[in-house]
Amino acid sequence: MRQALKIVLVLLVSVAPASAIQTKFGDANIQFTLGALYDSNLLKYSASDRTNFLNESETYKSPIRALDDLRTDYKVSVELRNKFWKKRLTSFRVTADFAHHAMNPIKNLGWLSLSARHDFSKAWITNIGYFFEPKFFIRDYTDSHTGLRQHCDFSLNQLKGDLTYRPNSLYDFTGHYKYKAYRYNEFFTEYDGDSWALGLNTVYRPGDWRFSAGYTFEKFDNSGFSSSDLIPANSGLTDSEFGQGDYEEDAVTGSARYSFIGLRREMYLQCNIEGSKRAFTTGRDAVIDAMHSGREDIVVEFSIVNQISLTKQVGIELGIGAASRDSDATDPKVGDLKDYKRTTAWIEISYELK
Repeated sequence: MRQALKIVLVLLVSVAPASAIQTKFGDANIQFTLGALYDSNLLKYSASDRTNFLNESETYKSPIRALDDLRTDYKVSVELRNKFWKKRLTSFRVTADFAHHAMNPIKNLGWLSLSARHDFSKAWITNIGYFFEPKFFIRDYTDSHTGLRQHCDFSLNQLKGDLTYRPNSLYDFTGHYKYKAYRYNEFFTEYDGDSWALGLNTVYRPGDWRFSAGYTFEKFDNSGFSSSDLIPANSGLTDSEFGQGDYEEDAVTGSARYSFIGLRREMYLQCNIEGSKRAFTTGRDAVIDAMHSGREDIVVEFSIVNQISLTKQVGIELGIGAASRDSDATDPKVGDLKDYKRTTAWIEISYELK
């Protein structure tokens, strides 16, 4: 199947016309993307987890074959544009992605997104979107009801809306709202939860530069949790999400992009950074809920991206990234279980019919 998809992509790039796709509903374009990503820490293992995995001394054997992996993504996106209402541009976009992992197929995943954008004027733009991921595997945990180890995964439904004010070509100011619904498999329904988030973002474009900065506040309600849910007897403190997972999170983002001509090609180089502080809000003490009592997570992510326009239709993106989490809780053992470091590197080749 993967080989067939590669052949189809190559044929499309070779024979597809460069002219725009005209339909009775408006102008359309289709984009195909083939990506490869290396992940040094696929399941975000802590240093102690990594040591136990490599030494084959885990209390419970992991369901993975390797700590790192190579992920291949096959993505297609279709966009339709027209002036449906008051002679202002409206666009609809559908994107689907399938990701395959070379060493750990248990982490294979797929997702679908739908979005719509409308330009009310040159200054006001709105977007709404829906995202669905039917299955995302985390790792194996102990089922609190039976005491047996089971695969822990969840489905995600997300709704997002934002409104942008663009007074001129230099600035954008955007406010956004996001709602997420996490639904776990039948062994871990106590992890179910819903979150909402509000955020602001601003963009500044002086010349060939583009700078952005943003802030988001998120609140998560562990709606599946019941006060009668207890840690299984004799389980000890292991990497899990047993207990009450309510939290509040503050996140800040920033990026700087420089566009230029290199090797006679349009390209840009962009640096991104994101930092978040997640404070778990359970009122339970460390004896009852060691995993969440007094816990704060600091997560920092950094990436550098180089995007090159090889032709008007073919583009390539190269990137590297690093991420880390530092957890502090009433029980100091939590940090040993939750702290992690992760590096990534990727390449994407995209082809657009437009």
